[in-house]
Amino acid sequence: MKKLFLLALAASLSLLSSAQEIRDIETTVRLFKTGNALVVQTWDITVTEGTEWYIPVCNPGKSRITRFRVFEHDQEFDCDEEWNSKRSMEAKARRCGIARKKGQDIELCWGLGSHGDHVFTLVYVIENLVQAYEDCDGFHWHFLNDEWSVCPRHASITFLNETDGDAWYRTDPEHGNVRFWGFGMEGSSGIADGIIRFESSKPFRYASFFSALICFDKGLFDPQVSGDGTFEALKKTAFEGSDYGKREDGFDSEKAGRILAYVLLLIPILFVGVILSYIFFHLYWKITGRRYKKSIFGKNKIAGWSRDIPLDGNPTALFSLLCDGDNLVSNVQKRLPNLVSAYFLKWIQSGLLEVEKDAQKEGRVNLRFVEKDDISFGDAMEKRIYRAALEAAGQNRLLEADEFKAWSYRHDEVVLEWPKDAVSEGAEIWRPLSPEERCHAVEFRNFLNDFTLIDQRQAPEVGLWQQYMVLAAAMGIADKVARNFEKLFPKVMEEYSRTSHMRDMTTTYTVLQDLRLSSAAMVASAAKRDAERKAAEARERRDSGGGGSISFGGGGGGFGGGHGGGAR
Repeated sequence: MKKLFLLALAASLSLLSSAQEIRDIETTVRLFKTGNALVVQTWDITVTEGTEWYIPVCNPGKSRITRFRVFEHDQEFDCDEEWNSKRSMEAKARRCGIARKKGQDIELCWGLGSHGDHVFTLVYVIENLVQAYEDCDGFHWHFLNDEWSVCPRHASITFLNETDGDAWYRTDPEHGNVRFWGFGMEGSSGIADGIIRFESSKPFRYASFFSALICFDKGLFDPQVSGDGTFEALKKTAFEGSDYGKREDGFDSEKAGRILAYVLLLIPILFVGVILSYIFFHLYWKITGRRYKKSIFGKNKIAGWSRDIPLDGNPTALFSLLCDGDNLVSNVQKRLPNLVSAYFLKWIQSGLLEVEKDAQKEGRVNLRFVEKDDISFGDAMEKRIYRAALEAAGQNRLLEADEFKAWSYRHDEVVLEWPKDAVSEGAEIWRPLSPEERCHAVEFRNFLNDFTLIDQRQAPEVGLWQQYMVLAAAMGIADKVARNFEKLFPKVMEEYSRTSHMRDMTTTYTVLQDLRLSSAAMVASAAKRDAERKAAEARERRDSGGGGSISFGGGGGGFGGGHGGGAR
């Protein structure tokens, strides 16, 4: 009985350690000559509760959703004629269906089968999506709801032309054979090679959604039904409260020109003022020692030492507190490599990663992920970085030089959200603490920094020193701490290297250096790709006149969509 209790407890803790998450929703909509649309939507999610996933679709108007199917790992689910939500998880596994609600409202539903990570692919048809209006053919459809059980981190939607007719093009926002607008999420839109694409630039808020309003010239489609009223009326309703409406209604170009001239005149003055202010305060905080925020620590100067491990040894919490509370930290993104290095060092010490010499370059190491059935993570940030690194390593599970850097370049938007995630999630741990307890984190950093100066120095146990080194890495001082400690206690450091799976001190220093350099290169690669993406988007808007930003406001009067959805 005791053994069963422990197993149940371990399972519960494992579920608690991984937060529910919608990492990505990728949607492709193929539009056919008749106005029908084939929708393929992929959900990359982590589920920790519930037995099924559901998507409400309300007010479809003259459109209708049919031929709903779900796949996972290329295996098609069995489809029920009428979905029954009252069944168990086992009874719903590998099954999908449509639940009929009031009027024409429906819910697209499928069984989760198990909790954990899933990638589900939905396929369905929207009949009569494109409808005929007097002046054009088009639609306004809500493809993603608001108020999900957990907010999506990223979403994209692509529209493809399957009419076998003229390619779609747009020379400027109001000219071309297609015009389009997006509502409800922060992001951008564009058209290239006849393909229309919308993509989020920031994670969804609770109120975020996505709807597309698209207008096509007559002759591109042969719609089977006519829309009610005019497309202009549909557009006017959608524009209410949107950025598009603000730009179209009441725009005074002469006044805007005067404002722009003043702004351009003030920018250099303000820029110089900001730089000088930053330099002054930076020097003031550094010279006087008043570098910490009183609102967080209760005082500006923290000069004491503490040997005790702060914040239960959580690197994300320490990273968050020192980023939020230290006036000298102006760029959290530059500090992210410290946190990434800390978790890599933790995994090496615990045996999740094995250190292997790089056959291509002497003095460099590679890291191999060890296959384990049950891996316990301290928080969601650690799990996020681990999964990314494992994906970067590929099928051989060996993370070689520049592989994580290349992965980050391809996933720049994900990586550049990590600093904000770390600060936000770590704050949940340190904010309930008193200012005195928060000060222990700074006192601990002082202790590691000044270890060679402290009277009555004692060598900690190797197990405790492993925790010290992980937190030192999170603060960016692991190299310094290791060298100072080796001078005082060389035998203890040799034992640390052996028990931490790094064999000797030479390998330990190589690992610490490689982790720091590789993590910095990984973040720099993501920043480089982000800059390239923004420059390319600007060129595309300038050259084609297509695209632009998506309006977070507006979007009323459309069809489909609804509120809520997710696990239940």
